[in-house]
Formats: sequence, structure tokens, C-alpha cells
Amino acid sequence: MISPDEALRLILAGTAPLGAEVIASEDACGRVAAEPLLAREDLPPFDHAAMDGYALRAEDAAGSAPRALTLVGPARAGGPPGAAIGPGLAARILTGAQLPPGADAVVMQELTALADGGRVLVLRAPVPGLHIRRRGEDLRAGEPLLAAGAVLRPVEIGLLAAQGITRVSVVRRARAAVLATGDEFARPSPGAGLRDANGPALAAACARWGALARRAPTVGDDRAAIAAAVRAALAEADMLLVTGGVSVGDFDFTRAALEDLGAEIVFAGVAIKPGKPLLFARADGKPIFGLPGNPVAALVCAEEFVRPALERLQGRADGARSLHVEGEADGGYPLHDARRHYLFCRASFEAGRWKLEILRPQGSARLAMASRANALAAAEGGPRTIRTGEKLWFRRFK
Repeated sequence: MISPDEALRLILAGTAPLGAEVIASEDACGRVAAEPLLAREDLPPFDHAAMDGYALRAEDAAGSAPRALTLVGPARAGGPPGAAIGPGLAARILTGAQLPPGADAVVMQELTALADGGRVLVLRAPVPGLHIRRRGEDLRAGEPLLAAGAVLRPVEIGLLAAQGITRVSVVRRARAAVLATGDEFARPSPGAGLRDANGPALAAACARWGALARRAPTVGDDRAAIAAAVRAALAEADMLLVTGGVSVGDFDFTRAALEDLGAEIVFAGVAIKPGKPLLFARADGKPIFGLPGNPVAALVCAEEFVRPALERLQGRADGARSLHVEGEADGGYPLHDARRHYLFCRASFEAGRWKLEILRPQGSARLAMASRANALAAAEGGPRTIRTGEKLWFRRFK
């Protein structure tokens, strides 16, 4: 077995982003920019009011308040800037409207009052520049807008829209194929079959992480049949997840089937619990994961190893480590060997710190147990016992 950190290093070492595609900007949330973009125009494109009020010359309302100014035609958002503001004049202006020529301040509506004779009373003296958004104060034309590799969040989608950019080049979504193996699923004896939970769960996980997930037809414990199924799935996928048949049982043929196809076995066996049989291989430059048959073990391996590979394929740079929040164990828990133990927990924030209730019993096939968890924590093994109050790194499930 190799360490989980070394396993992840080997997985990512040969995993590179896929090619690019051009899509509608409004459909690009969560995607990764494939190339850098420069601003097309200043943002904002002109001086405009930051709130509803009155545009004026600050010097005309200086000194003791109130000061009375004569109103001229209003400035509306989306319209022309309106009449020039000369000495002693003011214009009604709405948020987003162009600043009239000559004005250098906007007094908010709440600090004014209307007077007779088409005048407005300014109740507090303004300063030049008050409540004005200047042209280009956020971004100048020609400045960097997005870097290649930037994740397009809602704020970036808004930025593209503000620049009038309706289509953007992004790293394409990975095509992930999920192949479940096992006679218990493919050809069970009467009354002896099990339902495949791994295929649907893993396909759902890949889709949640942005991939185009597809389940391949389930195949039984047959070396040649598994090899044929792998070949067919890889022909239409960028990544393959094979679940089951990766341990050392009499009918575990996944590794042999991969070798029959000429795949490079990068490693087989990782010092983690659950998930020890995890296998990683490459064929035609495509990553292949051999995941345990027990569903909770398969999902732990997917969270910790498949997800980072999918993110890399889809252009995401290395970010925060998987387990990035620190909490305290809310009770003791025995660790019986030296592997890294992944523990399903209930995390709660109490008195300024995270408490982790380790669910019992843990188990590599206990889906109901895992469904009660809202966090996954890790602890290095011993053998030893986790102590109450011991610090553990974890990640919340959302």
C-alpha cells in the first residue's frame, strides 16, 4: 500500500485539463475559463449617480444649510445626461443615470426637500465626488478581465454580462463513465442478488462535480467481459470508474482485465480505511479508477481521489485541501491499525468551535450510516484511540 498523499500526487501528476469549447456566458457558471480575456470597455462606461437624489455643483451647496438651488430637467437611467449644471442649478437624478455636465456631486434624496418656485433645498453640504461612480473606476478597457483557469462564479458571469460578452471559451466538461461489476448485480441466482448502489451513487457524484456522467451496462465477474466493457466505456469517456473486483478475491478480475488491455497500473492499494483496495491506472492517457465494491468505501475514494482528478480535467487549479476545517472529537473512538481512517460525522458549531460526533458503527457498506453524516473527518491510525477533544480535520457535506 502507498500513502493517500502519494496516491493523490500520482493521480494528479498525469492528469491535464481537457480541450476548450465556446458556450453562452450565462450557461458558464462553475466552468473554468480556457483563455485570458481583456476588458472591452471601461466599467462603468460613464460617470453616473450611485443613488437617487440631485446632481449639483458641490460649491453651490457649501456653507450653512439649507441652500436653495433651481431645478433643471431630470436625468434618467438609460437616457442622455441632461442639461448642463451651471451655478445655482441642480437636476433630479436617478441611480445609474449619466451625470449631467458641470455636476460634481449627488446629494441623496433623503437630505433634500422640495421648495416653491421649482427649487430644491439641500439640507447638508456635499463634497465633490459624493455618490458618483466614475467612468472606469472598476475596470479600464484593455485591463485583464479574466485569467485562464479562473472559475466562473456568479460574480464572473455578471462581469462578462457587464462587458457585453455573451460567449466565452471554457474547458469542456469531462465525460465520466461508471462501470459496475459483479455477478451479484449482473447475473444473480434466484433470491441471491443485490441491487447496485455504487453505479447510481458514483454517477451522481461525478455529475455533481461537473462531469457528464454515464453508467455503462453492468458486467459480471468475467475477465474477458470486464475487459470488453472497459474498452467500450473508454472509447466514449475521458475518465472511467470501475467499481468492484479490485481486491484479491477469487473473482476479482478488474486489475487483470485492465492489464489485458495494456493499461498502466500506477498503484493498487492505499493505506486508508475504508477504501484500501483502490486502484489507479491509465490507458491511452485516460485515468481509470478501480474502486471498492462496498458503496461507502467507493464513495470515500471518489471524494478524496476521483473528485480532484475530475476537477483537474475540467481546468480547476489545485485549491484548498480536501479536509480544510478543524474540529474537535466529541468522544473517543478506537483506531485498530496504522491506516488513515475516514470517519463519517455529525458536525455542529458550538461556542465558537466545531464539534464532531463520530457516528457508530462505521462501516464500508453502511449507506444509512453515511446518509446521517454531514461531514467527513480523517484521523491517522495507530493503533490508538481518538480522545475527546482531539483536533481532527474535516470537510462538511453540502
